[in-house]
This record gives sequence, C-alpha cells and structure tokens, in this order.
Amino acid sequence: MRKWGEIHPALRAVLVGAVACAVILAASLVAGQSLEDAMANAMFYALLIGGGVFFMTKRFQTAAERLDEHGDVVVFLRFPRSSPGSLNSVWRMGIAVPGVQRIEFQPIVDDSLTPSGRGMTFTGVGLADVPVRKADRHDNQQDVPFDFRIITLDSDGGVIEIAAGPATLQKIQDAIEPASS
Repeated sequence: MRKWGEIHPALRAVLVGAVACAVILAASLVAGQSLEDAMANAMFYALLIGGGVFFMTKRFQTAAERLDEHGDVVVFLRFPRSSPGSLNSVWRMGIAVPGVQRIEFQPIVDDSLTPSGRGMTFTGVGLADVPVRKADRHDNQQDVPFDFRIITLDSDGGVIEIAAGPATLQKIQDAIEPASS
C-alpha cells in the first residue's frame, strides 16, 4: 500500500480525504449534529487533510529530486553514544554528501532544505558490525518516519547512526565503501 501511495500521490490524497470525510461525518452524526452541518464539516476537513497530504508529498519529492541531481541525500543523523539528555542524542535532519570513507552533513530546518547550524564532516567512515534496523516508535517521536532504516557507522569522530529510506542507505553504503574492482 505504501509503494502504491508513493507511485500515486494524488490518489493517495483523495483516499485519505475520503476516509477522513467518512470518519468525520460519522462522528458528527453520532455527536448529534444535523446532516447539513455534519456534511459541511466532513467536506471541509476532508479537503484540508487530503490537500495537506498531497502538498506535503509533492513538496518532499521535489526536494529529494533536486538533491538527487547533485548526489546529495536527506537523512537523519545522531550520535548514539553521547551523554543522556545531550542534544547529540537527538535525531537531526540534514543533507548528506557521501564519499569514500567520508560523509559531509549539513543540518536543515525542514524539507524546504534551509540550512541550519554548522556543517560537519565525518572522515574514516565505515560500516559497523551492527545490523541495519527499522525505525521504531522512539525514533518516530523525533520525526524519523517509520519506513526508514537505521545504519550504524564508525568514524574518526565516534559512532554515528544514520536513518534514511532503503534506497538512500544503499547509496550511502555504496559511496563510503565502493566495491573493489
């Protein structure tokens, strides 16, 4: 279903809007509103929710396409071994530029790709002996999407974790450890 939604963002927005309309209509009727008021509320919120889904999907895809032209990727990064409560233990969204045993990371504010803060360069980057894991509810509390995978990397600056989609993680792995020819 997720893959279908990625392929058809407009139809996904319509489907989400229709489901929202049905749920809100039923809830409004159960709450005792008149049919006309319930229909008006349901249509308004369905358009609002469906439109929001559509524009958020299109905006993020456009940003990802712009980055892909330059070989850059959007990822979430954190330092898992930092002290508890430290800001370094929080996932930060940013633009990563992977290279051979190197990753340049520029934090960004949101999917509009506005830079925020100082960029970092990690050298001596290599895959750690930790299996790739799926983002869980604790990661999602910090805005990491559930369908993202998390990879652990060793670097000269310490252990880092990067969360991204499966295709993006594969690009990063291929870039930091190119196949020997």
